[in-house]
Amino acid sequence: MDCYIVDFHAAELGVGAEVALEDSVMRKGLPAKAGSKILEGFIAPFDATVVTRLLDSKYNIAGRIGMNEFGLPSLISAGTNDIYDAVKAVSAGVVSYALCNDVFGVYRRRAAEEGICYLHPTYGTVSRYGLVPMACSMDQIGVACKNPDDCFGLLSVIAGNDPKDGTMYPEKSYVYSKTGKELRIGVPAAVLNQADEGTKESIRRFAAGFTSTDMELKYFDVYKQVLYILTCAEASSNLTRYDGIKFGYRASNYKNLNELYTRTRTEALGVEAKLAAIMGFMVLSQENYIPYYEKAMKIRRLIKESLRFGEYDIIVLPTKISDDSYENLSLFALAPLAGLPSLSFSFKGCGIQLVADAKNENALLTAWEGVKNEI
Repeated sequence: MDCYIVDFHAAELGVGAEVALEDSVMRKGLPAKAGSKILEGFIAPFDATVVTRLLDSKYNIAGRIGMNEFGLPSLISAGTNDIYDAVKAVSAGVVSYALCNDVFGVYRRRAAEEGICYLHPTYGTVSRYGLVPMACSMDQIGVACKNPDDCFGLLSVIAGNDPKDGTMYPEKSYVYSKTGKELRIGVPAAVLNQADEGTKESIRRFAAGFTSTDMELKYFDVYKQVLYILTCAEASSNLTRYDGIKFGYRASNYKNLNELYTRTRTEALGVEAKLAAIMGFMVLSQENYIPYYEKAMKIRRLIKESLRFGEYDIIVLPTKISDDSYENLSLFALAPLAGLPSLSFSFKGCGIQLVADAKNENALLTAWEGVKNEI
């Protein structure tokens, strides 16, 4: 249990299902470090909205769980240092659920590999109030659990408008249920061809259970670049608040304010956070703003406009096309860039990811219900 849970609060356990919180989800009176030394000593002043809703619905909060620093993937080490304790804790049966923020696909990929599932909701349906931010336009709390049916059940508890989060849809609650509509599955052949033979066969067998159609994911070859540019830009802005003065870690033996800033960030930020900050400041600089940041924002809009959900209900993707973590970012970029829901799980021994139109989680649930007896 200790290898997965950072802090386990036995006094809070009751008869209900246990939920672990990623270290970025605030629980009043407890540390919320978001996996970073720079938040050492920070104690959450309030509960995140998702925590309040869980407790109101009689769920038990098991404790905090480890994560990559601010959710940034270990691209430099090809993903070998990624922390996915949330997935391991659910897979091992330590907890029933884990709430996480998965912009880069670390949990979506690992969940499928570990034989569980990860549900990434539509952006703006689950409150981010009380979530330590990384990339605000893409941050979204999702659910890891063993069974997608249970994921949607928990999602119905935590989803719904929160006036404390100004980016939310107006619906106060959501009902997730199987639809009677026959689903059409969009299969992007150019993407599928980059996967290994086992994954190709799994996706073909999945699509065979529905009406399937060939489709193109325009701009797929630049998904990862757009995602990385925009997340670094937003992360660099968010990281500026960690200066050693207001809260968190503070360096010692400094001579002036600039040295305090420099020493604090040098000592307390990891290599991926430093790289994201440097990249973010670079693309937001005067000379690079238009060719990098503005261009990435324009392509983000084009990506969203290129989707044709009137021709298909769900897009099916692999969860791995390479051993290189950076190359795999393309597979997980669509959901956060376009604010779409996705569900990843293992089918016929290989990881697949389903992506639906905004607020159409019911299509994901319907697809799962159609194939769950074949897994």
